[in-house]
Amino acid sequence: MAKRIPISLICAICSVLLWGQVTLTKAIMLPMNGDRVDRQRVEAVEVGTRGCEAVWDMSHAIVVEDGCTMRFFNSGDSVVARVEGKQQFVYEIKGDSVLLRSQETALSNLADSLPALKMIFPIAYGDSIYSPVYYRGKYSGNNAISTAGFFSMVVDGEGTLILQNDTVGNVFRIHERFDEKVNMSPWAKERIISADDENLLRHVRDTYSWYSSDFRYPLAQITKDSFYNGASVTREDETAFLCPPETQLYALGDVRQQRQMHAPQHPNNIGSYGYNNYSNGNMNDQMLVDKANAVAINAGDGNVDVTTPANGGINAEVILSDLHGRVYGSSRGKMVHSFDTSLLPQGIYLLYINDGENVRTERIDKK
Repeated sequence: MAKRIPISLICAICSVLLWGQVTLTKAIMLPMNGDRVDRQRVEAVEVGTRGCEAVWDMSHAIVVEDGCTMRFFNSGDSVVARVEGKQQFVYEIKGDSVLLRSQETALSNLADSLPALKMIFPIAYGDSIYSPVYYRGKYSGNNAISTAGFFSMVVDGEGTLILQNDTVGNVFRIHERFDEKVNMSPWAKERIISADDENLLRHVRDTYSWYSSDFRYPLAQITKDSFYNGASVTREDETAFLCPPETQLYALGDVRQQRQMHAPQHPNNIGSYGYNNYSNGNMNDQMLVDKANAVAINAGDGNVDVTTPANGGINAEVILSDLHGRVYGSSRGKMVHSFDTSLLPQGIYLLYINDGENVRTERIDKK
């Protein structure tokens, strides 16, 4: 007698298949000799949420400096150097693993005794690494310095990244953390904290990077450094960079030609955030049909319906979120995607629409 497979198991398998299709491999992410990446340094932006179907909106990031160049140099098949301004990081490639062997800044030079295991390929949503680390070297001339602690990496988010001129789906967020105790000579400690502090016990560096399988380098990256003296934070630094698709020279394959930059098609209905604007409240239904992308949006009283083209099939996906990235509903694999907005508070919401070929963003005003 044939055994029946529970429907819940089938749904779970389908969910894994849908969200497990995107992986980052060594062929995608491994830097090439001579690569140059011109990034934009921006004012502090929100790290956002973690989890599946996340939405990260960085469309309002304020650029404070262009041309923050990052260069890569390969030595043979196993050593890669990354140079950013006065900083240099040297990595060793061992099979599918990447190790951080040394790091050099204007003030310090650290080499490994026990290197951080930075990456193991391929990686997918949910993958993680925990690696003990130990580095030692010189700080401010001949002052000895050593660090000991751990490095961790987790792919903690998968979803959609909203940039000023583009919306990118199937994006991974990778959270890296160095948590180290630092030992250095007293004079050198004065350079990194202040003359009044006696001990620098701990340095924590959190780096969040957003990757797409269409591009070799992160589309966005945020780094936060925290220095502790005992339980007290003595200094915090933060840097944020964007490297959007239009500035990336290293799109994989014909991605630049295949992906269409999302742009509002109806200039008379543009909202203040650069999206098409729809009202959802006590008024007549509003209907818009985008013939170019074959998408129809019906924002009625307490309900939003999005009709995607039939040829999108199982690839069609729509996400409803607020401006902070909190997701209130998602739908995929349909032609008509319906969202009940009657219980949502008043405010501005965003629709992220992937019809299987194009990705676009629309604004909904809930009144």
